[in-house]
Amino acid sequence: MRLAVALGGTDWGRSGIGTYVRAVVPRLARGLAKTGGRLVALGTARDFAAYAGELGDAERAAILDVVDRPALGASWYLARSGARARAASADVLLLPAANRRVALRPCLPTVGVVHDLAQFTVPDKYDRLRTAYVRWLLPKALRSFAALTAVSHATRRDMASFLSCAPERIHVIPNGVDADRFALADDGRSSAARERLGLNAPYLLYLSRLEHPGKNHLRLLRAFAASAVRHSHALVLAGADWGAGGLIREEVQRLGLQERVRVLGYVEDDAVPALVAGARAVIAVGLCEGFGLPALEAIAAGKPVLAARAGALPEVVGELGVLCDPLDEQDMAAALTRVVGDEPLAARVRREGPGFARQRSWDRACDDLLALCRSVGGAR
Repeated sequence: MRLAVALGGTDWGRSGIGTYVRAVVPRLARGLAKTGGRLVALGTARDFAAYAGELGDAERAAILDVVDRPALGASWYLARSGARARAASADVLLLPAANRRVALRPCLPTVGVVHDLAQFTVPDKYDRLRTAYVRWLLPKALRSFAALTAVSHATRRDMASFLSCAPERIHVIPNGVDADRFALADDGRSSAARERLGLNAPYLLYLSRLEHPGKNHLRLLRAFAASAVRHSHALVLAGADWGAGGLIREEVQRLGLQERVRVLGYVEDDAVPALVAGARAVIAVGLCEGFGLPALEAIAAGKPVLAARAGALPEVVGELGVLCDPLDEQDMAAALTRVVGDEPLAARVRREGPGFARQRSWDRACDDLLALCRSVGGAR
């Protein structure tokens, strides 16, 4: 089987969807090679450069660089991605960011991976044009695919509700984690990496792009300011600026938290295990996370999680974290105190977290995804 994987809409590796692509692409290539199959990457020059290490010797089916622009990219994928994959002799097209880039009437069997549908529940997440796209064109395209995949049961429920997709058509293939990478992260090199960032005092870590309102930074800052935790721990915000950096920094100033909050900006993937290893706890309080990879990465590292009681986070964290109402700042402030002060919970996560994470491996996720692609492609 020749499987075309479209790289559009995956943020060139600089987001949760980018982490997903980095994990699945090399595993899919290896799985295909075992039976004489071949991976074909569909993308621009920038896409290929971003994922060069993961693509290896996979074939490249190049598309015009103008497709890197969001509006043009969405339009091109709607109209041309199926034909481009067919021209590359692909048997199946896989769209790993199908909540962003889809093919309308693809001319070959297509599998779409949907990570979240936060645009249906988070007000003002997108501008008018993108809101129209996700509300009208996206559902129509997805309903025509040979198979749909959700990364969590919460996303599957949203797909059935907002897209009117029959639940039995949606395959839940949860994201994975490289458990050993996070379980072994707390070493001398990790300490040095944290020192270079000036993280010498106890801290709580929120790994999330700076996006408002979806990632809920402002409520978190107000909850942190109202909690006793602000006197014993710093709050570290690590993530690329998606338009809310100025707003977040203004709130830090207004609350007088300049000495207690660190805004690191985008942190390279290689540095993430060190950041997680040094944290007292990891925070995940987005309003509608389709999965929440940082929460699972924290558990793999034996760190408790403060998670929103929303989206997929409760199913990802299970009993190895503290849940809060993401819309209630007082509840969030109390949860911050609990996640820092609950020593029995911390001991349990250290003991059970790595094993919990190993049951949720990327290898397992990719095996299931490849099996689904084979099934719609006639196992060619």
